[in-house]
Amino acid sequence: MATDSALARLRRTDAHDLLPDSILTQLLTRLGIRFRRRLLTPMVVLRLFFLQILHANTSITHLRQLSGIDFAPASYCEARRKLPLGLLRHLLAWTVEQSRLIGGRLAIGPRVLVADCTCLSISDTPGLRNKFGLPKGSNIVEGVAYPILKLLSVIDLATGCIVRMITTPLYASDSAGVMKLARFVRSGDIVLGDRAFCTYVHLSLLQLRGALACFRLHQRRKIKGTRSERWERPKIVPKWLGSAFFFTLPEFVDVRLVSYRIVRRGYRTQHVIVATTLMDEQLWPDRRIAELYGHRWEIEMCFDHLKTTMKANVLKCQTLAGVKRELLMYQIVYNIVRLTMLKHAIDRGISVRRVSLIDTMRWLSMRMLGIAGVARLIENPKRCGRYHPRAIRRRMKEYDLLSEPRSSRIAREMRA
Repeated sequence: MATDSALARLRRTDAHDLLPDSILTQLLTRLGIRFRRRLLTPMVVLRLFFLQILHANTSITHLRQLSGIDFAPASYCEARRKLPLGLLRHLLAWTVEQSRLIGGRLAIGPRVLVADCTCLSISDTPGLRNKFGLPKGSNIVEGVAYPILKLLSVIDLATGCIVRMITTPLYASDSAGVMKLARFVRSGDIVLGDRAFCTYVHLSLLQLRGALACFRLHQRRKIKGTRSERWERPKIVPKWLGSAFFFTLPEFVDVRLVSYRIVRRGYRTQHVIVATTLMDEQLWPDRRIAELYGHRWEIEMCFDHLKTTMKANVLKCQTLAGVKRELLMYQIVYNIVRLTMLKHAIDRGISVRRVSLIDTMRWLSMRMLGIAGVARLIENPKRCGRYHPRAIRRRMKEYDLLSEPRSSRIAREMRA
């Protein structure tokens, strides 16, 4: 009886802020996914997975108590392995579409996308180690260090939702992933990025898509002292780009340079030069370009929410397919949290940046557990110009760092 009641809560369809049954059923039908009537159906597993991520990727044994469903951890792991990646990708696309529909009510002007990379730690298994690689260093030892996964991400600035994430090996060039991300850029979009994206190839790729760019000028590019430059196609083909496609790119790209200074306590960078293809100085004066590029920091806040608040900094799955499912589910949950924040901000007539993300996560988790919670979410005060030193007050406990595989260390100490 208790299990039936818990399943009824997970199957609820009245909450527009959770995973609607209609959407899940539609996706399962479209993908031709059939399943037996059992305890852990795909819809139940998706909701359990959703609840697990909402609780900072909590353990499966904790999830069993949270949900009130008596399942074996091994059965849940097996059911998760059977979730098709295509189902999660379609569900992520649905959240992106919802953000476009809701964000369209707020959008004034073109869509602004922010691109950047971050790294996550993953389990140390042979498959993941061979795929993503270990960090380099004189003190890096196999069996001690963990593989590192690099994520190339794009968010929608208006909604804060993740449009796409692409996994690459740790030491793969950031440029290689841009080819995959370019297909998600629409004509008229403006893409913000740091120095790594400020190359002729990136600008010309966006130009072919009808999109515009606003990147910080790469430190190796010499400035000619003019406000605009014409970047010609280089003679050497990049290793990550096919030569046939390379020579289809335009022979040159016109770029406008905007220079400004930052005078604010706590900011490491004092002088910024931005390279942009927003050439209309009447529509986009220098002040507006500087303000636009300043919003690039929003993706750093997105990474902070994912890695610190939602504990995505260390992924738990031990297979490549499992890591992909875990990352896709993180993106789905994050986008649904952002959609809930967006709806609350529209209803309250405030900026979505003032709505507390952690409070939204807690409210959604209460809804999934059948508890009403407090519908009025916490609204953070405006904190413009706030400064705190980047230092930790509370002292950490001192432990020796492991410098050899744990099994070798135990065997050596047992022989002593």
